[in-house]
Amino acid sequence: MSAPSSAAASLVATGPRLVSLDAFRGLIMFTLLCGGIFHSLKGDPSWNWLFLQNEHVAWEGCVYWDLIQPAFMFMVGAAMPFAFARRAALGHSWSRQFGHAAIRAAGLCAVGILLDHFGSQKIEIGFIRVLQQISIGYLLAFFAVGRSLPTQAMAAAAILIGYHALWTHNPWNGPGSPWAQGNENIGSALDRWLLGRNYSGFYVGMNAIPSTATILFGVMAGQRIQQGPDPRKTCRDLAIAGVAGIALGWGLSSWAPLIKRIWTPSFAVYAGGWTTLMLLAFYWVIDVKGCRRWSFPLVVVGMNSIAAYVMGNAFGGWFRSLSGAWIGWLQGPLGPAGFPVLQHALFALGAWGALYWLHSRKIFLRL
Repeated sequence: MSAPSSAAASLVATGPRLVSLDAFRGLIMFTLLCGGIFHSLKGDPSWNWLFLQNEHVAWEGCVYWDLIQPAFMFMVGAAMPFAFARRAALGHSWSRQFGHAAIRAAGLCAVGILLDHFGSQKIEIGFIRVLQQISIGYLLAFFAVGRSLPTQAMAAAAILIGYHALWTHNPWNGPGSPWAQGNENIGSALDRWLLGRNYSGFYVGMNAIPSTATILFGVMAGQRIQQGPDPRKTCRDLAIAGVAGIALGWGLSSWAPLIKRIWTPSFAVYAGGWTTLMLLAFYWVIDVKGCRRWSFPLVVVGMNSIAAYVMGNAFGGWFRSLSGAWIGWLQGPLGPAGFPVLQHALFALGAWGALYWLHSRKIFLRL
């Protein structure tokens, strides 16, 4: 046990990428690429349970698919201490690092907006998608990188408490619960004022406030891994934080239900607990125990997460149309349920192949 732990400590100290973080990111991104497979299983007597875990709940509650965006944002935060430590080691000043953060935030927002309108004839600016939310939270979280863990925790708590106060004490709430499904709340009122409309599904742009706390949870986890002299103690601390987050988030749901669409404080804490445990599992197996070979297929995706995200959002529909022309003859043997599964599976495998091609040529799309 001591040898792998020492190797992990050396890896963190010298500043290479955490393989575990790339693998975790790859799992989340490949889940997105496989989303069509899960959705094709709806209503299947044997596999409907898998569909239900990979479809957002209608309003209150949390399943695996509801953890995808929090996990992505959490990992952005977890990578920040390592990224800015490398820049500091290169002699970059604070102002230069802030400039980089601002440019990256603007780039993420621009790519997100472009993907929202890919193939659309109507331009409507929105801020509920993951890249736009990350762009806001990333820039705000920059100011917490390198601070003490208690300071970061207090910043996250202040954000969530402030968001709770805004959501529950304002003149735009309807006569019922402020957490009720609908557009009678401050988030929807703000969207109407800024954009002249509300989002479908009762999402709100104000999500960017509490989701910043999710990024801060990631910053705290990444900084703990970066600064922890003993990886085993780091794993213990991450385990405690993860379990505490799940328990606290569940407990808080009595006051503010677990609702991903408006990113309630309880949901932020609950999802933060689960994503911490997910990172812990990858970190323990890959970086502490040194079992890395199995993770290569995920690392291929995780090291090119932006490319994977663009592929999933921009080319999925195009591929299904094209594959329908090529292999449509299989629809008869496979039936109306099996043929879409094949189409989506071929798309996921094709996307992985393209990402492997990029990886083998050391081409990584970064913002």
